[in-house]
Amino acid sequence: MKRPLVILVVFYGAGIILANLIRINFWIIMPIAIVVFAAANIWGRRNRIFLTLVLFLALLIGYLNMRNSWILSSCHVRKFISYQDGSLYSLNGFVASQPEFKNNHLWFILRARQIQSNNIRYKCCGEILVKMDFEQALNYGDNLTLTGNLVRPPGFGLRQSYRDFLARQGIYLIMPIKDQRQVIRQENSRGRGLIRGCFWLRVYLEQMISRYLPPLPASILAAMVLGQKRNLPWLVNNSMVKSGTVHILVVSGFNVGIVAFMVNLLLKILRFPRKARIILTAICLLIYCLITGATNPVMRATVMGLILLVAYLLKRQPDIYNSLMSAALFILAINPRQIFDVGFQLSFVSVFAIAYLYPKLKALIHPEVWRINILKFIVEGCLVSLSAWLGTLVIIALNFRMIAPITVLANILIVPLATLITLCGFTLVLSGLIYPDLAHLFSLPTAALITLLLNINAVLIKFPFAYIYF
Repeated sequence: MKRPLVILVVFYGAGIILANLIRINFWIIMPIAIVVFAAANIWGRRNRIFLTLVLFLALLIGYLNMRNSWILSSCHVRKFISYQDGSLYSLNGFVASQPEFKNNHLWFILRARQIQSNNIRYKCCGEILVKMDFEQALNYGDNLTLTGNLVRPPGFGLRQSYRDFLARQGIYLIMPIKDQRQVIRQENSRGRGLIRGCFWLRVYLEQMISRYLPPLPASILAAMVLGQKRNLPWLVNNSMVKSGTVHILVVSGFNVGIVAFMVNLLLKILRFPRKARIILTAICLLIYCLITGATNPVMRATVMGLILLVAYLLKRQPDIYNSLMSAALFILAINPRQIFDVGFQLSFVSVFAIAYLYPKLKALIHPEVWRINILKFIVEGCLVSLSAWLGTLVIIALNFRMIAPITVLANILIVPLATLITLCGFTLVLSGLIYPDLAHLFSLPTAALITLLLNINAVLIKFPFAYIYF
């Protein structure tokens, strides 16, 4: 079988989806999986029955992993909550994310360690989302005691809700905090020092970008380079959605690839050995993932980048399909609910569509034999953009109720600009860290390129039938 990993991951994913549709007890499926595993070991590996059993086993493992993700620990904070009486709870824990102030609220995740209800204290675990109605100087690792109600996230409509979105991250409760008297800060701090250092560096870099650029370009560059969208104007985000280029405002494989390229190039100039370059590049990717908040798109891109680096380290020719499926399997093994995340679907489907459709479309017109290089470059860019658009068309239509035919042209014009902006942004940040006076030289072209990008996008979405809502 060619690329068996692709087939295995497809069946594994089908098992996850099946678990969301059919609710059969975990302990009923487990003995079946054990029997199938034993039968697969009895039959020879070249037998078709063996192949059928392996695929069925992958389906069952996906089902079991999804069912297991719903089982909460006996000490999970959700187990101590009554949703009916509006009781007050005192919750002790530490800040497990970098607090962000957006929409007039301060948001952060609290990792719970102890809960008190009716003057009785219990040890607990799990994470809750805290929503404060006021600003307060908090950082990752701060030890807090919060007093207030614990409520379920809102759920609405027949499609995926905010409650589903948080549940995929293991968060089932929200604590609204309206008064500063509900917050007691402890002296000691918790959390990992590496993560605390990465969050501090992110804030420092964000302040540096704001120092060298005007507010609007600074907010866009912070989104593109650091994954921070809280200062990004809604109108900018909405216009990029209409043109189908909003992906450039999210730190993803595009940014991770640039980081890997720049680090590897710098180490090569410094004459580092090949093995050391690959290892140091992998370390830099992990640090960059933490700096940007380890969001789902960055995690997906980092995992795939690390898989490709391992292939180069072992001197194996990387296969895009196997690398893609390895990254998907790694993520779904840790959190099978990610398969229902729109970002997960768009990330993998778009790459798969480019890998599969682009060579076929290219074979139809053979642009490689053309003599005009600029025309060849434009046509190949069109084919890549068209492949990604065709692959993600159904997902975008179902989830966003929109079709944007202008996406193909927009990506041809905007993605190269975004590449230049990202390179200028990283150069601006690095020069600001090493020699601040030099950063002013890169701030001017960066701001100019961002302004050009916004103007091009504004013109494109004014085309007739550029985007269609339904």
